[in-house]
Amino acid sequence: MAAPLELTQAEWNLAVEQQAAKIMAGEKVKQLSQMFDAPQYAQQFMELARKTGKCRDLRIRAKCEITDAKGKPVINPKTKMPRIGWTDYAHDIAKVA
Repeated sequence: MAAPLELTQAEWNLAVEQQAAKIMAGEKVKQLSQMFDAPQYAQQFMELARKTGKCRDLRIRAKCEITDAKGKPVINPKTKMPRIGWTDYAHDIAKVA
């Protein structure tokens, strides 16, 4: 097992800044946190993030069946089951009756 890497505070800050720049330059969508899994919590977080810091591409997404342009589920050819993926969350569609 490798020995732990020891950094000075300045080296650590530089490494964190470089990693943050690398993440912000990327285009891959990442889930923020399980803590913000309800849309209202995600919305509150987005409002705070926009007020307090640098952020980009904040949007609420939900994991659900992917559909084609006609609204029919896209079927996975291997499993014969509907494909599941991240789609933009639409508040008006998700209203509870």
